[in-house]
Amino acid sequence: METYTIANIARVDIVTEETTPKTYTLEEVASQAEASAFVSEGQSEELRVKNTIHAQIVTEDITKGYQIKLNNVRAVLEVLALVDGGNWDDTAKKYTGPAAGEVTERIPFTLKIYTEDLDYNGDVLNYIMFEYKHCKGKPVNFIQNDGEFATQELNLVARPKKGEPVTSFDVLSELPESA
Repeated sequence: METYTIANIARVDIVTEETTPKTYTLEEVASQAEASAFVSEGQSEELRVKNTIHAQIVTEDITKGYQIKLNNVRAVLEVLALVDGGNWDDTAKKYTGPAAGEVTERIPFTLKIYTEDLDYNGDVLNYIMFEYKHCKGKPVNFIQNDGEFATQELNLVARPKKGEPVTSFDVLSELPESA
């Protein structure tokens, strides 16, 4: 049985799911990535008469996707606009968030988080790529404290289509070339 010692965020790739996809490669940007299963909770109903359980109807938990949170220590405003649903004007160097009180159309994307499989001495043996398809962003949280560097908390939801895997992990001998 092979084991892996997973550490660090080596890189994050965001690939839009458009006719002409755009790839955003984030290196030395994300400091934390947290993926929590989004689950439809199963139920259990029992047939109980006094102190005896005669039968149970049990339904299992079903994973519907993932809730993902990325904490960025360096701002990439074009990615912030993709996740938040706003607009980044590179010429004017201005970000405009989505309109209040209106539905925000967000572009779906595939998220790839590359981590390192480390050896006893700290050398990188492999890279583990966690992939989440059909992600959409949610409103971004901005964290600013006096005397500290500001961070952005990017919240995403990954909802695969029926029958697709909710996530996948690939072991890679090296990082793929950046797009």
